[in-house]
Amino acid sequence: MIRDEPSDFLIVHPEYGVYLGCHQGRGYWSKVCAAGQPAAVTFASRQEALAYMASWPVSPPPGVELLPVISDGPGWATIGACVRAGAAPWLDHFSPTANDRQRAV
Repeated sequence: MIRDEPSDFLIVHPEYGVYLGCHQGRGYWSKVCAAGQPAAVTFASRQEALAYMASWPVSPPPGVELLPVISDGPGWATIGACVRAGAAPWLDHFSPTANDRQRAV
């Protein structure tokens, strides 16, 4: 099913970029340490994203926002999907451009 209306949410920050997810208790952001991630974690509702951030051992940084996005699959959105939603692009090892241009159009 192809969706054309955003129904999921990204966690974004003006300085840190898109929240990509966590591994072994460490959070990864697209502008800080993308760690080669070609996609970001998405949340099915604002409430789910807020509950997730409330579970962090530290408070979310001031300025965090939730950005509506069309996810590529359950719980994730590619760089291209994030860019189409209005997030800043980032680089990973598998995409030829920072905005995943081959899929962004």
